[in-house]
Amino acid sequence: MDAALNAFIRDQSLQKWNEVEGLREGAEINVMQAVKSSSEFLVKGPYRKIWVSWWKQDVIDHLPGSNEHLFAQIENAVRGAVLEEREVRKNRADALLEDSFEYKEFIARQMEHLLFEAGGDIEEDM
Repeated sequence: MDAALNAFIRDQSLQKWNEVEGLREGAEINVMQAVKSSSEFLVKGPYRKIWVSWWKQDVIDHLPGSNEHLFAQIENAVRGAVLEEREVRKNRADALLEDSFEYKEFIARQMEHLLFEAGGDIEEDM
C-alpha cells in the first residue's frame, strides 16, 4: 500500500476519532453512545453500507471489555472500509477512490502543508 493511501486512512481515522471525542465531550455522553452516534457515514453515499459494517464489526462490537485502544479500533475499521470501497469501486467500474473529491482534497491539503513547510527551507537557502 502506498504512503498516500496510508496517510489518507490515518486522516480519515483522525476525523472519526475527533467526531467521537467531540460527541463524548460536547454532548457529555459515554463512549458507547458517542461511537454509536458516529456510525451513520451518510457522506459515503453508495459506499455507506461498507463503512457502517466495518464500524460495527471493529468498533461497536469490540467496545465492551476490549483491551484495544479506541483509536486503533477506529483505524482498523477505517482501513477495512477504505480498502473494501476501493475494491468495490474497481469491480463496479466506478471512479477510483483516488479520483474522488475527498481523496483529492486530502492530497491537496497535504501538498499545501508540505509546500508551506518547504517554503521556509527554500527561503533560507537563497
